[in-house]
Amino acid sequence: LSPKTQMYRFVCTVLFCTAKYSYAGVLDFAQIVQDYENEILGRAVGFSGRPGIDSQESESVPASDVGRPEEVHFWDADLKLGQVSGVAINIFDDPVVFHRGSALWDKNSFLPNNIFKNQDKGPIAENTILTVDQFTGKVKSGLGGGMFYMPHGITVDHENNIWVTDTALHQVMMFPWNSTKPALVIGEKFVPGSDQDHFCKPTAVAVSKSGNVYVADGYCNKRVVVFDFKGRYLTEIQGDWNVVHSLALFQEEDTLCVADREGGRVDCIGAGLNHPQFLGTKILEADNLGRVYGIAGRGSALLAVTGQGLNKPDGLTLDLVENGKVVDSWGKELKNPHDVAVSREGDTVYVAEIGPNRLRKFEVVAPEDNIFDHEYAAV
Repeated sequence: LSPKTQMYRFVCTVLFCTAKYSYAGVLDFAQIVQDYENEILGRAVGFSGRPGIDSQESESVPASDVGRPEEVHFWDADLKLGQVSGVAINIFDDPVVFHRGSALWDKNSFLPNNIFKNQDKGPIAENTILTVDQFTGKVKSGLGGGMFYMPHGITVDHENNIWVTDTALHQVMMFPWNSTKPALVIGEKFVPGSDQDHFCKPTAVAVSKSGNVYVADGYCNKRVVVFDFKGRYLTEIQGDWNVVHSLALFQEEDTLCVADREGGRVDCIGAGLNHPQFLGTKILEADNLGRVYGIAGRGSALLAVTGQGLNKPDGLTLDLVENGKVVDSWGKELKNPHDVAVSREGDTVYVAEIGPNRLRKFEVVAPEDNIFDHEYAAV
């Protein structure tokens, strides 16, 4: 293969998924983070590239060479949802949504002290956690009826446990696979706070295979709190964030990306999995993105959805190998996106919207052949 073809295949594949092709001037994200840590450890390795490779050799990636999400229209025609605040992917590659049913979040939902005003109305009656068939767009199963007041974030871990946040309850809950009741609840019901036992409108969760649980906390506290799998407080990461609204964990790269919605940026920081001493250390910052509501990662790609603000809503693809450079924009019909998720195969993207209360499906179109199934072998 020519160098151009090799790089073309590498970039198209490592964005959203994995690949086995490589080009010397294009560096895989895992090695960049490794080199960054090595530099901090004093082994004189630059974050911008591997030893012996001049950063000027890196060739910019044309947007036409990047796998592009294209919407599958009418896929969600049969879905009847409230405000869709979150979407995640289960181990079977089906999307799992967290929606608010009949509840609405507006300017009158909370008191100035962040206490939820409508406690007397009781929880949302309908099932708020719905597993949707990836092919038909129909609901396969549901749970969460009579439990939640203001759903927000959702993630599904590698064991198919469902983790959710409720901003009215100021709590995080974990539902084991095939269970309709939470096995773990973190936070005190309806009580906001900023200590080890309380949240204030938590927004999102990311979970590592080793059992670290990262909670974006969120609207009030501007921090990421770290727990073990049993809900025991470990530590927290304070940042100069405005609203910590979404998280994306790159486990192999030991990197956690944080969406600062009102700050219009994404910070990627050390996750502290392999090297605890680098927990919270900033690796890169992608700014001037607009109001970033949701992020999701695959390969070296970071997908982001931006909401209403100075710019129109948009879907963005950032390449973390290129320090968070925006390499593509998509989803021109988005109205009010709130979250985004990427399938485990890397070939499908889902966007949750609040008003028009939809779950949009996008298929990733590869520029040449379907190379998203290739495995990437680090060089």
